[in-house]
Amino acid sequence: MKADRLLELLLLLQARPRRTARELAVELEISERTVYRDVDSLAAAGIPVFAERGANGGIALSEGYRRALVQFGDEEIQALFITGSSLVADLGLGGKGERALEKLRGGLSDIQRRAAESVRGRIYIDQRRWFQNDPSVERLSLLRRAVWDDRVIRLRYKDREGKQSDRSAEPYGLVSKAGVWYVIARTDAGYRSFRVDRIVEVRVEERHFERDVAFTLETFWRETAARMLSDRPSFAAIVRINDEDVRGMICGYYRTESVEPEDERVVRVYFSSERSAVRNAIAWGDSVELLDPPSVRAEIVRHARAIAGRYNAIRLKSPRSSATKRKKRAAPAPSMTR
Repeated sequence: MKADRLLELLLLLQARPRRTARELAVELEISERTVYRDVDSLAAAGIPVFAERGANGGIALSEGYRRALVQFGDEEIQALFITGSSLVADLGLGGKGERALEKLRGGLSDIQRRAAESVRGRIYIDQRRWFQNDPSVERLSLLRRAVWDDRVIRLRYKDREGKQSDRSAEPYGLVSKAGVWYVIARTDAGYRSFRVDRIVEVRVEERHFERDVAFTLETFWRETAARMLSDRPSFAAIVRINDEDVRGMICGYYRTESVEPEDERVVRVYFSSERSAVRNAIAWGDSVELLDPPSVRAEIVRHARAIAGRYNAIRLKSPRSSATKRKKRAAPAPSMTR
């Protein structure tokens, strides 16, 4: 597209004080005549670009304008070049995001360029939880285009119980929460959030919809998240964590509070329910001791006895005894002689 080419031309002129039309034509893969036409387009748009003839001539930006583009502070450069583009890649824009950074890097001074390279080697952001499946890039790309073009979508959606339903929706935006993508859409029942990994099938229709100018994606999501946290049932239990690795896992996943300042191993953990507390305490084994409430301790004991009884009822057979029994069964009956 011409707009993309004009932006790339602007960034190339920003990277160096002066370029010849031939150099720009080679880098942009266009003719020299097109370069001059693009320079005229930039000038018509108010960009202070000029061309000079002669042995030392070339195409350049006004020096004052050129300095204005590169006045980034160190922390601004760090914010731009911190690596970890999984969100952009999910949307099918991974390559374009890297290309945009390359264009921007070309417009930086040598010192700023070295700073950008330095930060890319020191910070990397991974949005995924452990063992989380990668989202469907094809589906997210389709939804991204529908959101961008304000097109109505038809989707078949599977809820948490596995029940499927067909819906028509107007997609307003996409949100990623800890690597899980949601499409925020307006339906007959109002604004709803749909998990993208539960969408069985989606089709983008030709017809467009009119956006509500009062709707703000960030405000909607913040209110939704706050409502989910306040409505979610919470069950508190006090545990003593005896394993540092398990402690890191629990404190990283659950909301916890310190209970005894003199013993940091004792914490209050907030589970979604009493059942969740029981199941997790059993799964953590002797790495964790649940101290309170007593009702949960009693329930853990009951489950533990049931598990022990189930496995104690199984008689383990040695390979030798099993082989002997099979041999006896296979032996022929003795013949009777007179």
